Amino acid sequence: MADADGSMMRASVEEILGVEPAGADCFIGGARDVNHIGHVFGGRLVAQALMSAVRTVEAMPPTSLHSYFLAPALASVPIEYRVTRLRDSRRFANRQVLAVQDGQPVFTLACQFHAPEDGFIHQAATMPDVPPPEDVPTLQQFVREHEDRLNFAAIRNFSGALPMEMRVIAPEAYFLDRLERPVRDFWFRLPGAAAVDDPRAQACLLAYGSDYWLAGVSATPHGFPTNSAELLISSLDHALWFHRPVRCDQWFLHHTESPSATDGLGFTRGQIFDRDGRLMASTAQECLLRRLRPGSQASGETK
Repeated sequence: MADADGSMMRASVEEILGVEPAGADCFIGGARDVNHIGHVFGGRLVAQALMSAVRTVEAMPPTSLHSYFLAPALASVPIEYRVTRLRDSRRFANRQVLAVQDGQPVFTLACQFHAPEDGFIHQAATMPDVPPPEDVPTLQQFVREHEDRLNFAAIRNFSGALPMEMRVIAPEAYFLDRLERPVRDFWFRLPGAAAVDDPRAQACLLAYGSDYWLAGVSATPHGFPTNSAELLISSLDHALWFHRPVRCDQWFLHHTESPSATDGLGFTRGQIFDRDGRLMASTAQECLLRRLRPGSQASGETK
């Protein structure tokens, strides 16, 4: 859902996870929160499709998902999630989910579940050395304090409510300058997740949050990373690997980078750490990264 200025309102946990049975392996989800270009926020599709799959699997937690955004989803039309059972074994389950509006596919997701077992453990990833979230201003606070130095798109898209609580590391580096290296870090959390006891529902909430602000890092060397009259950023896919159980009311650091952009596409990847430096999840995404012709319109970074 959007504020009058076009910014995103923070969805409640109940709205994010809200899918209702509508037949055998079929669920209906709401689509109230939208991104800055007026379509259903991609994280909502990922979270609700995963929650629909969870409803068809006994006990096992999800370990990974791979998804594609096929067409813009409209906030005014309910979304039907059709689950296909691909595998059920003693340790693994696989599901495919197709999201449909008015009979047309808008999103597809494949996911895997795995029963935890004893195994090898290592972590080679190192969390960046950044200030704790308490020492970092909120994104809205930074934007409002620097309105006189920011362009209209930045003020419109980031001064209002966001889908989750965000604290961005060194925001001046890409709000006021142009990054030479396409890397950015930010803390995020969903405070409403404190009321959620189900670990698999917490995984769905992480899927929701993992989609936000991932694609735009691929634009940082080329211009201000938000949709505007000059730039279009639109996610094409989203992948997520869960490494450990999560609690989304706690702070996570999303370390994002873009190794490549070419032929109108930007590729990004991310690592999600908890405050103790444990790698909780990994992300990857490809987006459409397009410089708009004069007269074209786009109203906000979609992810």
